[in-house]
Amino acid sequence: MNKKQQKSKKKKYAKIPSSMKTKEIHQKEKIPQDFPPKKIPSRFTSERMNRLIAKLMNSKDFKDVKEANLFIQEQLIGKDPDEVRGLLEYDPVEEAQELAFDAMETDDPYEALELCRKALDIDPDCLDASFLIIQLTARSLSETIKKTEKLLADAEKKFGREYFEENKGDFWGLVETRPYMRAKSTLIQMLQDAEKIADAIRHAEDMLELNPNDNQGIRDTLLGMYLEIGDLEKTRKLIKQYPDEYFAVFLWGKVLERFLSGNLKEAVHVFKKADKRNPYVFDYLVGNKMPNLDEFDFYSPGKESEAVHCIMEIGEAWSKHLEAIEWLKSLK
Repeated sequence: MNKKQQKSKKKKYAKIPSSMKTKEIHQKEKIPQDFPPKKIPSRFTSERMNRLIAKLMNSKDFKDVKEANLFIQEQLIGKDPDEVRGLLEYDPVEEAQELAFDAMETDDPYEALELCRKALDIDPDCLDASFLIIQLTARSLSETIKKTEKLLADAEKKFGREYFEENKGDFWGLVETRPYMRAKSTLIQMLQDAEKIADAIRHAEDMLELNPNDNQGIRDTLLGMYLEIGDLEKTRKLIKQYPDEYFAVFLWGKVLERFLSGNLKEAVHVFKKADKRNPYVFDYLVGNKMPNLDEFDFYSPGKESEAVHCIMEIGEAWSKHLEAIEWLKSLK
């Protein structure tokens, strides 16, 4: 039931073999064998194309939107990223980012480390590459958090306060911000594991302010943290911010919020709705079944995979309120 117990796995470290050809990798570095540390839910192919199209469009002088759309239809539709890249002049920033994408997609941690270092040789500001190196080489969770916080702070200085203010609300729509948002999302998870909930909440709130469309699903995590610390006012505010949310996390989260608010009649009403949407959650919450976190890489609404995701996000909050679990048991 405890999310941290569910998540925790002892990391086994292996020394880098001396037979490796690259001399860039220091022999004292150790890399977790369970790399990658977390799968990033991004479609890099799509992001690659979006980055290239944006670069190409910015290099042209279109007289109006119609002409720009016509150019896209005639010159870009049906092409893959490599073909679009051929229409552009060499850009070291994009070349470094391509290496970073390759590093994030490989299953070989040694190859990933080498690709990241090549990327940083080309562009020292390549955030994806810097962040992956931190994940691969940091000796502890606290070290990883400290280095990631510094990396994000440096990125914020580079973007500038004015950039944040101008683009607040549509941050994910700008492809150049996505490495920053990816690293910030992972930092939230690390802060949760380190039991630094207040810091994790602050970063999650920042992310939703920058991107209220929440392409990364941060609202699920934030809801769980609000409920975990018992901040019902912020819980209700978040639920109100996403009134059309009908997935398991928000429905079962609202059940707990209604119970903790003392509105048992409404709690029962929401429970019936939540249980109908995803009945698998109940057995996990009351302890009839333990989730296998390695069984599902993705989840589908209404399926058991979504129930596992739900437990990952709000299971800790429910476990903080055993009286709520006992009440839940009485409903079936």
